[in-house]
Amino acid sequence: MTGWKYVHGEGDDPLGTPTYVESAYGVKFDPPVSQADMGRMIGTLGASVRQYVEETVAANQKLKKAMPKDESQKALARKLLNEIMKQHQEETGESFIVLKGGRQKTEAPKEAFVSEHKTLAEKYGAYSGAMDERDLNRAFLVRACEDYVLELEKEADSRIQIRVTLRDLLVHCTEGLPFMTETLGKEVLPTLVSDGWVLFNHDEETRLLPYGKGLPSYDASKCAMDHPMWSRNLDDPWVV
Repeated sequence: MTGWKYVHGEGDDPLGTPTYVESAYGVKFDPPVSQADMGRMIGTLGASVRQYVEETVAANQKLKKAMPKDESQKALARKLLNEIMKQHQEETGESFIVLKGGRQKTEAPKEAFVSEHKTLAEKYGAYSGAMDERDLNRAFLVRACEDYVLELEKEADSRIQIRVTLRDLLVHCTEGLPFMTETLGKEVLPTLVSDGWVLFNHDEETRLLPYGKGLPSYDASKCAMDHPMWSRNLDDPWVV
């Protein structure tokens, strides 16, 4: 799924090395693309992506500096930002990913992280290896996993009915994020745990979901906070 598959194409020696790309990272090309054309495309794309990341970071830094320090005013500013981005999306079909910058981290209430989560997290090595919070790919990964949960939530009467396993997420992300498939197996679980997802056993299997009310051993009387994912809609602009 993650490798490059080559086939013979026009001008190739049938007995020589194939030089046309038939598939790469799970993406198939019909007809196959020559190595030369693929190289030019990747070169152009790579430069554009680097420029996009640099300009995005710069723009988000300006936005961060413009945010008021007062918490009430900051809350209003974020709502206004969401409304502007939502209106733009409705008018143009374009979506945004906004990075606040710095090492922003969603902190789950310590009371909610019961011994079962700790035991499972240690068992599967989920406390190390998370993607850097400044990495744009982390935002793509977290969004893909959250969207998967929110889609399942539509059909569930309660959170405990939402069945999400690590295998499910790996399959979903491999299909939706083919450019990340080489490292997904190592990064998905620790990245989600660092973002506030909890591990728990249910129906004789290990599942994981963002922390919140309704999950096993989550004591809302001690801390009634929910992970921010539970309060957003699939069509909301994505803010990290």
